[in-house]
Amino acid sequence: MLTDGDNATYWAAEDAAREATLELTLPAPAAFNVVELREFLPLGQRVDSVSIEVFLKGRWTALGRASTIGNRRLIPIPRTTTQKLRIRIWALACPTLSGISLYNRPHENYLLESNTELDLRMNWWRNAGFGMFIHWGAYAVPAGVHQGTDVPGAAEWLMSTARVPVRDYEPYTRQFNPTRFDAAEWARTAKAAGMNYVVITSKHHDGFCIWDSNVSTYDIMNAAPFRRDILKELSDACKAEGIALGFYHSIMDWHHPDAQGKDYGNGNPAGADFASYRDTYLKPQLKELIEKYDPAILWFDGEWIPEWTEEQGKALYQYVRSLKPDILINNRVGKGRQGMQGMNAEPDDVGDFGTPEQEVLATGSSAIDWESCMTMNDSWGFKIHDNNWKTTETLIRHLADIAAKGGNYLLNVGPTAEGLIPAPSVERLKEMGDWLRINGEAVYRTKMWQTFQEGESIRYTAKAGKQVYAIALSWPGSSLTLKSVRPVKGSKIYLLGYSKPLSWTFHPRNGLDIRIPDELQDPSARPCAHAWVFSIQGTPAGVSPAPQILRMGKKANELEVFGEAAEVALQSANPQAKIYYTLDGSTPTESATAYAGPIRISETCRLQAIAAEPGKVSSPAQSVYFQKSRFNHLALLHPYAEKYNGGGPLGLVDGRKGSTTFSDGRWQGFEGTDFQATIDLGKTQPIRRIQASFLRDIGSWIFPPVWVRIEVSEDGTTYQIVKQFDLPDPKNGDPAQVLPFEALGNTSARYIRVTAKNRGICPSWHAGSGGKAWVFADEISVE
Repeated sequence: MLTDGDNATYWAAEDAAREATLELTLPAPAAFNVVELREFLPLGQRVDSVSIEVFLKGRWTALGRASTIGNRRLIPIPRTTTQKLRIRIWALACPTLSGISLYNRPHENYLLESNTELDLRMNWWRNAGFGMFIHWGAYAVPAGVHQGTDVPGAAEWLMSTARVPVRDYEPYTRQFNPTRFDAAEWARTAKAAGMNYVVITSKHHDGFCIWDSNVSTYDIMNAAPFRRDILKELSDACKAEGIALGFYHSIMDWHHPDAQGKDYGNGNPAGADFASYRDTYLKPQLKELIEKYDPAILWFDGEWIPEWTEEQGKALYQYVRSLKPDILINNRVGKGRQGMQGMNAEPDDVGDFGTPEQEVLATGSSAIDWESCMTMNDSWGFKIHDNNWKTTETLIRHLADIAAKGGNYLLNVGPTAEGLIPAPSVERLKEMGDWLRINGEAVYRTKMWQTFQEGESIRYTAKAGKQVYAIALSWPGSSLTLKSVRPVKGSKIYLLGYSKPLSWTFHPRNGLDIRIPDELQDPSARPCAHAWVFSIQGTPAGVSPAPQILRMGKKANELEVFGEAAEVALQSANPQAKIYYTLDGSTPTESATAYAGPIRISETCRLQAIAAEPGKVSSPAQSVYFQKSRFNHLALLHPYAEKYNGGGPLGLVDGRKGSTTFSDGRWQGFEGTDFQATIDLGKTQPIRRIQASFLRDIGSWIFPPVWVRIEVSEDGTTYQIVKQFDLPDPKNGDPAQVLPFEALGNTSARYIRVTAKNRGICPSWHAGSGGKAWVFADEISVE
């Protein structure tokens, strides 16, 4: 019945079964490379995972695996000829199947690529670790200034942010004459920085092409005085340096009359025809890029426009792979990307790797491919007044954190209109290259280890065998204690860049202690700056899980703000473990106070705790900072999102101002729901000023409220409106900004209520159209 083609008939395991194995014997050996499974959905989705095994050369070999099945799941495997097939199923409840089919795909369907084929194609990229992003085009000419006015936001978005029509933007292309562009120097800069690939904007959203395109005259050879093929020169230079080259290419186009041109005074009089733009302009240009320059990567963007769909993304992915089967394509070719976090929403969303933007994944995974793209300052394209440069230390920390979590780091430069990479970027790239020449073996060709992080200042990477690297993000002093790794007996530990082996001991309770020589305590004597790598031949140590620090029955945040007092509980995953803690910020040992019951905290302090159990190394310290608030109580109408908790409800009155970097830990985020906070001052008292601040970051799905209302009450039941602010509808290109709202006046009250109306869902013009909109609240101050 599983091969009868009738989905109304089905097979089921016994009622109590949570695992099942089906073995099929075919009438004769058959060749196939896709297994289709269907679950019997009238009984609900039950299957948690499934494995495909075939009988080859006298033994069973696992060739494919998938999570869930649902209505229809296609599981690609390497092309195989066999007579026996085995399907193993793990389910949340009694597993059921309504159909099994085998296919030998008659043509190259790249969406059915097997894991083996994917691994071969991705191998060079996974080993590369570090790449250069280049945002460069006509927007480098205004450099963030239009008609004498600084335009907020990123430089490459100037056309949209300042609402510049095509007729006023095209003169910038006629001024784009980068006579100081030296492709060989750019490639040497990337190589010296330790970068193994480059991705440059062949065409950004403004539509201007920086290669010699036969499809368009809006390019470097026809619309600009430079008349040199930038991509050809850079392609040759990268090949000379052994660097892979990829192209960022925008799906959207503000210049083309059939794409987005209608919004910029360049619309098609007969009406925009996006399908025509896609088939007669976008796809032929991609064909040009592949055939002329043989890129290793196509990095798409602009997929959020309403004209684009996941189906179109899958078709474009197929088209590009048909032109060059081994090319890599990011996940922005389709619609699956979830916000700036950049990873796909569903397993079958198209794209070879995820694209977190301006952030690092919280945990990472060895099971997914991802690349974090970041700027060195605030803008991607060159912006003359943007001098908010990240320090080299910050950039190296990002590199280490990303490598430890199994990703790649794509770091941006925005060259000037003259063709020069800005001096601050060159300086930082040189320093990163100096660091990587000493420590690169901990970044390149590494993988996630069993533990990627220990505390805030240690990251781990690993290589085949027992090679482990511990990256210290701050200088450890005279010794470094590591809990997670047990060195091989008799092996040597080295600080990369320092030729002498380091003395070490391993204590079964306290872990690994690496002693660092006195001669290295002088910063000038160290092999490098910013972060230090310890090379260890080792295996994972048996470590007690760190205890949980609980407040009100929930895991405490890194910052907890409390009123009169906070009651804290400590809990270990192992009931046999003993817990020790300190309240003065020092790292606890087994000589510290033993936990015997709830701890009452009445003053600001840092609580740290470890767990210890027989036969294991004591855990790394778990730490929470408890800050006493000047207010005793603040109630929220709706709960905040745990990822954006801002230190808990009283974090809204802790005096810590948030920045436009919304992941700074100071914002409270509310997804799809209104924000309402009520402060109890404890007694009625005179009030002179009330201020509340919210965030606008439209690109991150964070919208300004529809309105903000400030109210006061003496009894907590009847409220009087002090002031209401009605905000205009947001529009594409609104800059990221902290929005303050202030009410002045002489009044008396015990209760203060601040309400912000959420828009609920993202508007139709937005990338997240139809998805839940966010409201981000920071601080409520009361005088």
